[in-house]
This record gives sequence, C-alpha cells and structure tokens, in this order.
Amino acid sequence: MTTIGPDLQTLARRAASSLALLTLGVAPLAAQDLAAERGRVLTVVGHAKGVDLPLFPLADGTGVVFRQELFEPGAESLRAHLVVERPGEAWGVQLTNAAGEVVWSTWDGAVEGADFWTDEVAGERATVEVLSSRPANPLRLRIEEVAIGEPEVVPVSITFPNQLATIVGQEDWIVELGRSVARLRFVGDDGGVFVCTAFLVTPDLMLTNQHCIATDSEMLSALVDFDFDEEGTIGSTLRLRELLDTDHGLDYSVVRLDRCVGRLPLRLESTNPPDDEQLLIVQHPGGEPKQVSIADCTVDGPLVPGRAGDDTDFGHQCDTRGGSSGSPVFDFETRRVVGLHHLGINPASGDLFNRAVHIDQVLAALDAAVRAEIEAGQ
Repeated sequence: MTTIGPDLQTLARRAASSLALLTLGVAPLAAQDLAAERGRVLTVVGHAKGVDLPLFPLADGTGVVFRQELFEPGAESLRAHLVVERPGEAWGVQLTNAAGEVVWSTWDGAVEGADFWTDEVAGERATVEVLSSRPANPLRLRIEEVAIGEPEVVPVSITFPNQLATIVGQEDWIVELGRSVARLRFVGDDGGVFVCTAFLVTPDLMLTNQHCIATDSEMLSALVDFDFDEEGTIGSTLRLRELLDTDHGLDYSVVRLDRCVGRLPLRLESTNPPDDEQLLIVQHPGGEPKQVSIADCTVDGPLVPGRAGDDTDFGHQCDTRGGSSGSPVFDFETRRVVGLHHLGINPASGDLFNRAVHIDQVLAALDAAVRAEIEAGQ
C-alpha cells in the first residue's frame, strides 16, 4: 500500500472541518434509539402514513375488479403497502400514474408473504388497481400505508469543502467498480422513508448498514437501484428477499437480492489501512446519482471508536452525505474494499467525524454460513 502523508492544504481542511462541525451542536448518540440516529445520519426523503383502505369487494368478472385512487397534495412520489387479508386465486395488482400509465404490476405468484410494497410512482396522484382472471375471486386486500415522497432536500457535506464528483467520466476501473454499487430506498419501521447505499459482495448478496436495513419488514420495503449514474438513468430496480445477517454494534446487514444482477461482486480486503492511506468511496449521497470521493479522501485515524466500542472503525476525510451510509470504502491502490462507511458522527462525543467499520471486523463477526457464501462468491 502507498502511504500519502497530509499536505498543508489537507491539514487546513481538517481544521476548517472541525471548526465548522462545532457550530452544529450535535448531541451524543449514546442514549438514542435507531430512529433518532437515522434522523441525524440519513437523508429523510419522505414518510409513511397509515390509511387502512380496503380493496374489496371485488367486482364480479375478470380484468380490473377494483380501483383505489391515492392523492397526497404536494407529494413527490407515492408507494402503497398492501396486506393480503384473504387469499385468492389468479390475481394481480398494478399501479398507474396520473396519466393512467401502468408503472408497476405484480401477480400473486410473485408475492411472498401476507404483505408487500408496490414500486414508486412519481407525483401526488396514483391509482392502485386489483386484477383478476377468475370470476368471483375471494381475494381481500387492504392498503395499510402509503409512503409519501417529500420535496427534495439538499444534503449537507459532512467534510468541508464538498469535493464529491459524479462517477460519469471517471477512469474505467472506477466506473466498473461503481456498477456493483446501488442506491437503497426503503421505508423504516419508524415511519420514515430513507435512502442509503449498498454494494455486491456475491452475485446476489449485498452489504449495507444495519441502521439502513434492520428488520425483515424494512428489507421487504426496499428498492435497489443499479446504474443510477445520472438523473433519469436508473438501469434496473430490484427487490430484496432475505435479510441474512445483521449486527447493531458493527452496523452491518447482509441482504439477498430477489435475483442475480449480472455483475461482479466487489473484492474485500481484510488488511487495515494505515493513517493517511489514499481511499475511494463510491456512493449515493442524499439519494442522488452515483458519485465518488477521491480528492483528499484519506484515512484519518486507523483505529477509532464505532458503535461497538473502541477500535472497530477507522476515521476518514472523504466527502459523504446522508445517504452515503452503507458505501464501500476502497483502498485506492489495491481497489479492494477495506471499510464499510457508516457514520459521520462520533457515537461517544456527538462530534461529526466520518468513520467506516473495518471489513475484517465485519468478516469475523458474520454468521459462519453467510461468511462461507461470501468467500465462495469472491
């Protein structure tokens, strides 16, 4: 590994960053629950509202047998959380936008469990339609919640000045690494709608933070956006089907995609990076298109406290924002993942200070079967 010592500009930048952070008055995380933590370290992009709307009785016959319009004035987007109250046969659900265009659909064979989320439709109006190919279908569905996307908020860079750059136009090897990094959009059990980042560690397993995906219900709500490199250019959106392993102290979750996405997993490196080592972070800051932190992106303390206590993390001076949680931190020279970015805050003091969990700590803590699958997939 190449060690790059801090120059005067970097030292000045660190001092300016510390001074700016003192003015924010952030309280310690020690006594806070997950919801409070999320409110400080993630970008909130909406909220979920309970609605309790029955999607029955169904009209007799086939085709569209029930319609329910949703209207939330001022919403940027809408999603619906449906509950199967009584199973039926040969049924489906589709979501249309204000123009009547179908933007998402599913059939009962693709629905696992008693509840599921639709995809997202842009705008303040949407219609949920129940379809049936069997007359007199006994099906009973209910919309339990609506997730309401709120007007865009501008996230603040934690490390100043903000030197994040779009991934478009970067060197080919950086762009290729970025193909295995995705944006997560999910509905928290606390009712917030959040964005995070995740990355492939096998062809169908992803690593992210526990404060991003902590429960099965949050996992099932997640939309995984690959190739969101520019506005309006999402390549594919997948779902998650299994939460395999999660750990609060080391702030990681391993989740399984509903199918393989057809790209290489990122290589993991168990060697801890030394102080001032050059790093690279590929991320979705604030849920925005994929960006990279390269300039002044270095280790700033090889052993620092994390959620679990002393020496689980390393500090870094890379630029991140809310939504960057769960991003891979690469050693710039080896191009392997050495850290899992998770916090821009010191859990003990409350001071803003970027940190990532050492990958060797994550690997050591993983369930044995999950670790074996990851090692085989590498």
